[in-house]
Amino acid sequence: MAKRSAYSQSYRGPWRRSTDSGRGFLSRLGLWLKRLLVLALLVGTVAVLGFVLFVLIPVNSIPEPERVDAYAFLDQGWGNAGDSADRQRYYYTPQGSSMPQGALVTPLRYSWFVNLEMPLDERRFADPGHLRRYRFIVDAQPSTANPDHLPVGFARHYDSALGQQVLDITCAACHSGEIHALKDGKVTAIRIDGGQAMHAFTSMQRGAFGPTLVASMVATWANPWKFDRFAEKVIGPRYPEGKSALHGELWDTIKAFATQGQNDPFRHLYPVTEGYGRTDALGRIANTVFGDHLKASNYQEATAPVSYPYVWNIWKFDWVQYNGSVSQPLARNIGEALGVGAVLRLTDPYGNPIPAEQRFDSSVIIENLNAIEHTLQKLTPPRWPEELLGAIDQPLAARGKVLFETHCQGCHGPHPADAAEQQATAPGKPWPGAQWKIEVIPVEHIGTDPSEANGFLSRRYDLSAAGLTREEVERVLRPQLTRQLARDVRWYLKAVIDARIAEAQAPGNLPALLESYPDPDAQAEASIPQAAFQAIAAELGGAAALKPPADAPAWQCDLDCKTQRLLHAVSKGSTDIDIQLQGIDVASLSEGQGLNILGLMIKAKYFKDNHVSRARQQCLEGFGTLDLPQQIAGYKPRPLEGVWATPPFLHNGSVPNLYQMLLPPEQRSARFLVGNRMFDAKHVGYVSEPAAGNSEGFWFDTSIEGNHNSGHAFTATAQQLADAKADPAGHALPSGVIGPLLSDKERYAIIEYLKVHRDLPDTPTDFSPPDCTL
Repeated sequence: MAKRSAYSQSYRGPWRRSTDSGRGFLSRLGLWLKRLLVLALLVGTVAVLGFVLFVLIPVNSIPEPERVDAYAFLDQGWGNAGDSADRQRYYYTPQGSSMPQGALVTPLRYSWFVNLEMPLDERRFADPGHLRRYRFIVDAQPSTANPDHLPVGFARHYDSALGQQVLDITCAACHSGEIHALKDGKVTAIRIDGGQAMHAFTSMQRGAFGPTLVASMVATWANPWKFDRFAEKVIGPRYPEGKSALHGELWDTIKAFATQGQNDPFRHLYPVTEGYGRTDALGRIANTVFGDHLKASNYQEATAPVSYPYVWNIWKFDWVQYNGSVSQPLARNIGEALGVGAVLRLTDPYGNPIPAEQRFDSSVIIENLNAIEHTLQKLTPPRWPEELLGAIDQPLAARGKVLFETHCQGCHGPHPADAAEQQATAPGKPWPGAQWKIEVIPVEHIGTDPSEANGFLSRRYDLSAAGLTREEVERVLRPQLTRQLARDVRWYLKAVIDARIAEAQAPGNLPALLESYPDPDAQAEASIPQAAFQAIAAELGGAAALKPPADAPAWQCDLDCKTQRLLHAVSKGSTDIDIQLQGIDVASLSEGQGLNILGLMIKAKYFKDNHVSRARQQCLEGFGTLDLPQQIAGYKPRPLEGVWATPPFLHNGSVPNLYQMLLPPEQRSARFLVGNRMFDAKHVGYVSEPAAGNSEGFWFDTSIEGNHNSGHAFTATAQQLADAKADPAGHALPSGVIGPLLSDKERYAIIEYLKVHRDLPDTPTDFSPPDCTL
């Protein structure tokens, strides 16, 4: 073989190396292009899958609208007109909330909400017909307070930091009801003001309000033509200026919705599907306040959805919430506002406590909460509309009244306080008949699903990340506990005097001690009247006369029980306060303790910053009621006027109608449909069986923990009742059993009576809510 010349080698070598290098570059370029193509296909696939899951399926899963031909407003103290001043004030007064819950700088602006389009077309998301499909209540016409024709409870407030109006969800969104009556072929929607809502506002199921709202926002952000239409409406005459900023703000809010901790599906915080007309209220409030606003380790699984409670007459109750855990109206309303999205900043962006002087500054509009509360004090229970739901069988109702008074009234009352108790618990109320005593029945006795009651006591939260110390907690709690003890002793003293007189015993020197007892509310600073305490203790025999405390319920407390209660209070009450305060651990607080402490701090901050006098504080808080929680594993049996308008029943909504409430639990529906507001006047509840060919709604499964329909059972035999009456402690009725087995005639008689039942005493016609503008 001929040898290559040196020339040919020196000439051809670099060329071949250059060619090889080019081929390598092209090969690598091709590989990168292939990778980019695969990545693009993956991104496209994810985008299509995301579109299907979060846009297409939600849009095609929206419930069908309910047919309504006419609207009727019952006169519940607010008149018969839908645009009456009180009704509009309750519906549309903002309370300082935002969406997503508690968003500080990324809330959903009001103008965005009213101008968003549906994801797949140009229809307005906030169109009344569309929002009615989620079972929100939308009036037939817009009003001055609701110019954009939004659902009841959808309001707006001005955010000074953003310079914009923010969508504000108020208590009326969840505490307003509607039942549908079919008569002569016409469906009438009957408004139940203060009743139970039927929507699934907190649901993150595909097709629910929340996911579809986010889908609309995502589609608006991603679709340039849709965004242009949206931006022109939001920005107004200055469009297109600010369009780019609006696009970024919208994306920030989408991210806020997507990253909100408590709604993260991977946390699985709400394993029990809430469905229509329910939410795990206390669990969600705690996850919002202690989880979203403070630290992720505070998120707790909430497994106890409850129906939205009806709110007429609650201003008369000494304890509210299903578990009877809150006494003060303002504390109750602040907790509700925080739960639906009021802003409360407890840490800086890095998790450090914010400066002490800035802590507990919230977006809650306390003046507006006061206006809403006072409007609710004028609300009365709904009266059965015979012209729409049928005439009352008066003889049957009369028989039912006797049965109700025999088997039901002992628990459900109402039980008005006497003057001494009213002065101890709500001294600002105008008369004792406005203070109704609500006894919490332990779960082992009532036998209903215990999840809500037990969870409230067992869940623990760490507030130390907010910089809160036990000493700070003591500064706000000790005055409350001290004043309550001083009030209670005066009440207990009067109760012992009355009991002695009733049993023909000499009251001794106790009336004189009551006459000279210092007014517990006379001074701004709470204190213990030590001299009075010592004199009362001496009159009752001192420490030598003390016995172990009895566990008797209030209605079984005899003279000896009342005497021991008084003696313990004056002898050991102050020590009990010290022990209670020393036992507080801010790193491990129960739900009730944590919410109570935050509420106290928020109020203290507001009152200090706004120089609110003590007299006005007492008015704003609600009749001078102190903010001290109650923690009992049980449920309250609330008074029942208007209960006919509030299905489904029990705290968790597990019984579809009143008829089934009176059946043995094993005969109640194990599974029923929720979502249809057509009213069944015979059984008194919503129609709970699907119409032919239509099973749309939420199937309520009572076999699931948190959904049980057990307890409140009328199944006792005559012998069991006789034994329990003769020896309540030794022969108590079985757990969950509260009365005798009823016949069907008796059940229907009680149901007929509940259509006309009145809770007495009535509010005097000349009553008007207090004026807190002192």
